[in-house]
Amino acid sequence: MPRTLILLALIPLLAGTALAENVDLVTLPNREGVQLTIYNSEDITFVKEKRYVTVKRGANKLQFSWANTLIDPSSVEFRPLEHADEVDIADTVFPGQKPQFLIWNIDSAFEGQLLVEVSYFTSGLTWQMDYVGVTNPEEEQMDFRGHVRVFNNSGEEYEDAQIRLIVGNINLVEKIAQLARRKGIPMPKPGSPMMQRLQRDASKAAFDLAAAREGAARATGAKAIVKEGISEYFMFTVEGTETIKNGWSKRMQAIKSETAKFEIVYRMRAHQYGPRPVRFFIWRNDKEHELGESPMPDGKIRIFRENGKDGLSYLGEQTVRYVPVKAPIEVNVGTDDLVVYETRRDKTERFNFTFHMGRVVGWDTRTAWIDTIRNYRSKPIRFELRRRWPGHIEYESEVTTTSFDYRTIEAVFTVGPRDTFLYPATVLQHEGKNARQNRIELK
Repeated sequence: MPRTLILLALIPLLAGTALAENVDLVTLPNREGVQLTIYNSEDITFVKEKRYVTVKRGANKLQFSWANTLIDPSSVEFRPLEHADEVDIADTVFPGQKPQFLIWNIDSAFEGQLLVEVSYFTSGLTWQMDYVGVTNPEEEQMDFRGHVRVFNNSGEEYEDAQIRLIVGNINLVEKIAQLARRKGIPMPKPGSPMMQRLQRDASKAAFDLAAAREGAARATGAKAIVKEGISEYFMFTVEGTETIKNGWSKRMQAIKSETAKFEIVYRMRAHQYGPRPVRFFIWRNDKEHELGESPMPDGKIRIFRENGKDGLSYLGEQTVRYVPVKAPIEVNVGTDDLVVYETRRDKTERFNFTFHMGRVVGWDTRTAWIDTIRNYRSKPIRFELRRRWPGHIEYESEVTTTSFDYRTIEAVFTVGPRDTFLYPATVLQHEGKNARQNRIELK
């Protein structure tokens, strides 16, 4: 059942008599606003909700119930947002006969409606991000959208909630250790009440810091990324409000770019993708591509193409991990039958033999290779070739070639429309005793 807040205002029955046990029971109106800050990695959500309560001068009782929910009762806090100097929380009572209730005893010098904030930690709220890109038939630009889906299994329903997502890594262990040192206590054991308390305090501090950075970033236009030690995270706020019912999920649009330009690159890397070149769509998380307001959360990107017949053709999908502002977004959309790669050995010779006690213990092998790229498309393509060579290699090509790493060469070139490109190379391999190192030397 949904949780309720109830206000119990103590009323004197007759002047001069003691307070009676009778109470005036008032059910509070719906929330005026609720904010959910969801951190997936630790299954923690920090909830702030605002409500108007009607108080009378003198003693008031405010009851809070968390029955059938995953709310952490020890994290519940009450704070008046108005007339704070006239409202005092005398104490908090956990009635023994009602294990899923607490009562705030409130002394008020103010009478009337009072805006208050109730905050707490809960579990069972999670989120995931997914992205969809739809290109035009010519594959020159695309409509790119990002949606966040929030799953609510917390036992509580949240109406018209503002959704904020903690994206990235918060090193809570480090933060808990810092809090323990400040309190002059040893690091508590996992699962202990003290560990749970410090975990809540560390989480709230991280949420508050991310929120403060987000506010400063909105004011200055800077990036709202928090970096502390080995932690790196940011607050991603979903525009507007949504109602998240218990047991349901809700999908909301969070990112929109209607005409994002992108580059198509073909990559031939047999050690990574197999014997055929694969096609990548590449663009950036920046203003030029109608993005870049914040880093992009983890999620799966699916790419489609308009087929010109009021339908879509599926191209491919890829999971991305935390894309910072201005960083590239790369999606592998698979192989392309219109781009063909072949490699063949042209000739091989062995020479420079080294002998020891009448036996061959070293030699050099020179091999001429020719790689052929055929582009059957009607427009030019960018082609990136990487090849790995083990051992001591001297490598030479008339096409501009660089070292990607100590055993991988890289060449980047353009293949014209319906054209063929030849990439010749000579590989001299020192074998046996002739080998002096394990790397490629470009000549």
